[in-house]
Amino acid sequence: MLFVITVLVGFFISNANTLKNCDDCILITSCPGAMHLAVHEKNAKTEGLITQGLCSLELETGLPKVCCSEFPSAPEEIDNHPNLEERDCGEIEGSRIVGGQVAKLYEFPWMVLISYETRIGHQFLCGGSLISPLYVLTAAHCIIGRRIASVRIGDYDWTSKVDCEKGTDLCESYYQEIAVSERLAHPAYQGPPIVRNDIGLLRLSKPVNLRVKNAGVICLPVTKQLRERRLDTEQLTVAGWGVTENHTESSVLLKVNLPVLSGEMCKAYHSRKTTEDTTKNILCAGVLGKDSCKGDSGGPLMLEGDYNNESKFIQYGIVSYGLRQCGSDFPGVYTNVSWFMKWILDTIKP
Repeated sequence: MLFVITVLVGFFISNANTLKNCDDCILITSCPGAMHLAVHEKNAKTEGLITQGLCSLELETGLPKVCCSEFPSAPEEIDNHPNLEERDCGEIEGSRIVGGQVAKLYEFPWMVLISYETRIGHQFLCGGSLISPLYVLTAAHCIIGRRIASVRIGDYDWTSKVDCEKGTDLCESYYQEIAVSERLAHPAYQGPPIVRNDIGLLRLSKPVNLRVKNAGVICLPVTKQLRERRLDTEQLTVAGWGVTENHTESSVLLKVNLPVLSGEMCKAYHSRKTTEDTTKNILCAGVLGKDSCKGDSGGPLMLEGDYNNESKFIQYGIVSYGLRQCGSDFPGVYTNVSWFMKWILDTIKP
């Protein structure tokens, strides 16, 4: 431990002119996430994170302080969290956007449409995912400065009173429209030009009825194994009602499979104009012709994987932002849900 602290003090002395300003500047020894990295992952990436997270020096002890929210949670902070509970989630229905295809009627029962009050009436401008009967996970930019009217769960084609899956006899007319009682954007959210911590929660005025087929919750990466899963070898799925390649909104839920870029490739795209690594809590995904787009914001980036020895959908990303020209070869940006698991668990209430 003494060696670790000595190294950290060295970081501080050599980087004193690049200290950050933040609301959670605390001793490095009081920040579990930072200490977990410093003790268990002594590598160049950890050095970079600690260097960028330095904010002050405590005169009495001579120990450095860091912005604790700059670090991922330590495993024990999540594994033993009181709000963590076993639950049914991410159920896969049936067989196995831009450049995407129409989703099946009951394929993603956790998909949420967020309705806003605008000058021309109520409009669906963002999406989200149901993570519990009372909470919707979405992007902070879908919350800040917006007049949210309600959320809709279980809709498939929002222009039709009866939704039918093409080529089948499956039809559904039931959906749930529920008011929002609390809007909870991440306190450290920062908007353009450099977007940070683009994550938020909506608490609903009443629980969603999960006894119907078109309402369910998606799984989250709650275990250390899930949070540390390598994603840049996987194809993940994003779903939404956003703008398509024809530059029109889709009224029917669409889905598309996207490759996730490695951390280094993501950094090459999105940290080119700054010495700071702005990609540590985001994911980059997409290829030419396949992307999420305007109107998909707040929706989930999902992976079909093992969850408690069952194949389930697990949410790893939240649609955050990208280029104005969707579907270009510049990858879209997704908030990394694994990074923010402690904030999610700290924020939700029974």
